[in-house]
Amino acid sequence: MGWNIVNGPKVGLWVTERTQGGFDPQRSVAIGLERDGEIVAGTVYENWNGVSVMCHIVWQQVTPAYLAAVYDYPYNVAKVDKIIGPISSNHTRALALVSKMGFLEEARIKGAAHDSGDIVLMTQTPERCRYLEPRYGKKITSAATNA
Repeated sequence: MGWNIVNGPKVGLWVTERTQGGFDPQRSVAIGLERDGEIVAGTVYENWNGVSVMCHIVWQQVTPAYLAAVYDYPYNVAKVDKIIGPISSNHTRALALVSKMGFLEEARIKGAAHDSGDIVLMTQTPERCRYLEPRYGKKITSAATNA
């Protein structure tokens, strides 16, 4: 069995259950990672407008090939200039993680999160995304050929 990169409504619903968000399979793309048949990571992209896309992530475990896949989609397939990730200010671990991944705080909406925190809008551009480097691209290509 091992690791498999998957997509579809099942992944979107898995992410939604863990983020209190909504998932519309007609307006969203969901990319997941399974380990031995169980979803261990999910990324949902929604509200693509030709320039930017909203992103929601739940990652328990990831692989380099998965990171390559979740960044290949918005930047190389959807051709966006910016990924926007809304995160509650109370979710300090998520804020630290996405900051390490090249996201910057661009805006904050006071008291708007479901847990009484602020919604922090973290954004990333392709220039700040190290997962687009050739070494990660090789991993997604090899994962695709093994799928």
